[in-house]
Amino acid sequence: MQHINVEHFRETTPPMTWRAVYANGAVLCQYNKDGSKNKYNDIKRSRLRQFQLLDQYGRVVVVIHLDSHKKLIWRMRVALHLNKGTKERIHLVGWQERRRGVNIQMICAVFPGSHIEIVDRFREDHKWFYPIVFREAEKLG
Repeated sequence: MQHINVEHFRETTPPMTWRAVYANGAVLCQYNKDGSKNKYNDIKRSRLRQFQLLDQYGRVVVVIHLDSHKKLIWRMRVALHLNKGTKERIHLVGWQERRRGVNIQMICAVFPGSHIEIVDRFREDHKWFYPIVFREAEKLG
């Protein structure tokens, strides 16, 4: 099997970053002013009220409103276009919660150019919305 170094692929997607907003108004940005990076797992889920995706200019593209029952979901998926030597990034962001014993999900896919698609659950047969492996903080209790 041939190893492909994705670092050599040209990025075609403008960068996006996230921002977590807590109930008390405090904010955790993916990147700090000094250039250091906060991890997705650093987000304090119990206090989280909004999760925002921002474009390369710092403008809000999408806001996910959360309450104590909803568990945040965020992933970045990368598609490699081998014939062109390019890659594009798609952000999946949403939530899940349990209502009357049923798992309810809402997932948005943010595509280049801020094109957004929304589905009510992950789908086995979809190019972008295929199921994820949930991190511990995303799992329903």
